[in-house]
Amino acid sequence: MSTRLPEVLRLLEDYTQAHGTSGHEDAVRAIFVRELRGRAFSADGLGGVLAAPAKEKGGPRVVLTAHMDEIGFLVQAITHDGFLRLVPVGGWPDGVLAAQRLRIWSRSARKEFLGVVAALPPHQGGAQAASADKVLVDIGARSADAVARLGIRPGDPVVPEGPFTALAEPGLYVAKAFDNRVGMAALTLATHALDAAPPAADLLAVATVQEEVGCRGAVVAARLAKPDVVIVLEGPPADDLPGLAPHGEHQGALGGGVQVRAYDPTAIMNPRLVDLTLQVAAEQGIPCQLAVRRTGGTDARSFQAHELGLPVIVLGVPARYIHTHNAVIDVADLQACVDLAVALVRRLDAPTVRSLTQYL
Repeated sequence: MSTRLPEVLRLLEDYTQAHGTSGHEDAVRAIFVRELRGRAFSADGLGGVLAAPAKEKGGPRVVLTAHMDEIGFLVQAITHDGFLRLVPVGGWPDGVLAAQRLRIWSRSARKEFLGVVAALPPHQGGAQAASADKVLVDIGARSADAVARLGIRPGDPVVPEGPFTALAEPGLYVAKAFDNRVGMAALTLATHALDAAPPAADLLAVATVQEEVGCRGAVVAARLAKPDVVIVLEGPPADDLPGLAPHGEHQGALGGGVQVRAYDPTAIMNPRLVDLTLQVAAEQGIPCQLAVRRTGGTDARSFQAHELGLPVIVLGVPARYIHTHNAVIDVADLQACVDLAVALVRRLDAPTVRSLTQYL
C-alpha cells in the first residue's frame, strides 16, 4: 500500500469502534478533526464538518465527502424489570439481532454499557424478535430504577458491538460500521495525500451526518461547502457471495478494486464525470469496478440537487454484510479508493470542472 499499512489499520479501528449512530456522531467527528488538524474547520447546524485548506487558492471547489453515521438504535423505553426497548435508526435487516451484543451510551453519565438482545432457546420455543423494533435488551439490571441509577434513559444512542479484527487471509478485516467508516478512512487518507502535494483545485473535506436516515446532513453540508463538484466516498454492499450475482457479473467484489457507481435509484451520476473517473483509473492502473445499482442510495442524491445541480460521483469500498454487527472489507480496495480519489481530484482543474456541466 502507498500508505503505511499500520496507519491504515489504526484509522480503520479508530473510526469503526467509535460510537456514532445517526444524530449522535460526536466521537467520529472528534477523530476527523484530530486527524485533519491544520485545516480550517467549520460546522453546519446538524453537526457536519467542513475541513478547508488553511488558505484557499480560488480554484474549483472540489468536495471529498463521507458520512460519519452508522445504523443503530435509540433507547425508546425501559421495562419495569430493567430491560430496554429500542427504536431502530437506519435500515436493519430482519433476523440479524437475536443474542447479539449492543453498546449503549449514557449521555448523562458519559459512560458506555454492554447489552445483549434477548433470545429464547429451543426449550422455550426459540421464537426470536422478527424485526429491529421488537427487540428487548438485557444490560444486567433488575429494575427500571436500577437502569435509571446507571444514567441510561430514553433517547440514549445504541450501536452494535463489532470489534475490528483480522480474518484468515492477509488484507481482510471484519468490524461494525464499515458503512461508512471505511469511507471516513478513505476521506482522511486522501486528504493527507492531497495536502502533501496540493492540487489546482481547492480541496474541501466534508464529513456529513444522518446519511442513514435519508441523507439529511448532506443537504446542509452542501450549503456550507458551496461545491463545484463532489466525490462521495462510501462503503457499499459487496455482491460476491455465492449465488448473489451471476458468474462474471459482480460489480462489488472484495479484491476487485474501488467501485465506481454510475447509477442508483436516488442519483444518476454525471456521465462525463463517470467517464473521466474511469479514464483516470485506467491511466493510473487503479483497479476499479463499474456499478449500476438497482437498490440503495448515498449522499450523492442530496449533493447533486444542491442549487442548480452539481456533478457528483460515488467511489466505494465494497463491504460484505453491511448493516449488521460484522462487515468485511479488503484493505486493497480501500487503497484503490484513496488512489483514485487523489488522482481524480488532481485532474479537476477549472476547465475540466466547467466542461462537466457545459450543456449549451
